[in-house]
Amino acid sequence: MRFIVSPSTDVYYNLAAESHFLHHTYENIFLFWRSEKAVVCGKHQNLCAEINYAACRHLGIKAARRVSGGGTVYHDLGNLNFAFIQDLGTTLDKAVNYKRFLEPIRQALSTIGIESTYSERDDLLHKGLKFSGNAQHIFQQQKRVLHHGTLLIDANIHHLGQALKTDGQYQDKAVKSNRSAVTNLAEHLPQLAQMDHTIQALSQAIAPLLNATPSAITAEENHAIIALRDNKFCTDEWILGYSPNYTHQRDFIIDNRTYHLQMEVTKGIITQFAIRDESQQNPWQEACLHVINQPMAHHTFEKAFENTSLASSHHHLHFF
Repeated sequence: MRFIVSPSTDVYYNLAAESHFLHHTYENIFLFWRSEKAVVCGKHQNLCAEINYAACRHLGIKAARRVSGGGTVYHDLGNLNFAFIQDLGTTLDKAVNYKRFLEPIRQALSTIGIESTYSERDDLLHKGLKFSGNAQHIFQQQKRVLHHGTLLIDANIHHLGQALKTDGQYQDKAVKSNRSAVTNLAEHLPQLAQMDHTIQALSQAIAPLLNATPSAITAEENHAIIALRDNKFCTDEWILGYSPNYTHQRDFIIDNRTYHLQMEVTKGIITQFAIRDESQQNPWQEACLHVINQPMAHHTFEKAFENTSLASSHHHLHFF
């Protein structure tokens, strides 16, 4: 098994790396990676219903989508992500098996002083509080599995709370996140806040458990990962447009007047969009019409409202 510590802190690069290793290699790989501030939703989630998009943009928190299911998680440099990418063998029976991958993680954590237990959903808990959420994706054609998870070590819990607090009402059939009380491991062992030392200690502990050999991303792999990042993982079409069909309503206030927004999105395309005030008037009707039949993306709203009063007030950022 190759043991790779990603050289990048770009969330899109690292999600692309996981996908590349799953779909385009035949080796068993264990990967550690971190990213700058980001929220990462599951493949089948409605991103806009899971995060506070306006708060994320204000705080510089990037929005991303991964290839596995499960709920939305927060990342920053105080969070350590791990991924197993490996063959399942000859059968897909009982392919989803979280404990198979989490046991070596638990053993490695134990060596640095953190004892953990499983929740009912196979999250990892320390003293009853969640510090690790996990998800899996099966690549059935090649009978390979991606199991990845988070380790909250010294993350900004305040930003986590702000990022995952949504505005407005959403109606959809998307997978919803199950929120749990979380904890940073450094709250219990302060020395773990020295992330470089913690990663090194965990690496030394887990490598023999996995019979893994340190390895680096090759130049050829790096080229393929960057292409996948640019063409998929950092695009609005994947991040926003892949969300299931949904309707969204919210109220917002401009100059002491309340406005009601109503929007429908089908297969990533905005099919209905209207903003009305208390007297049911739509002062931006022409701009709203320019949004309809356009992709759910930043540039759609920026272009449609660029010559309106909303452009200067930046209230269009609250459309989702």
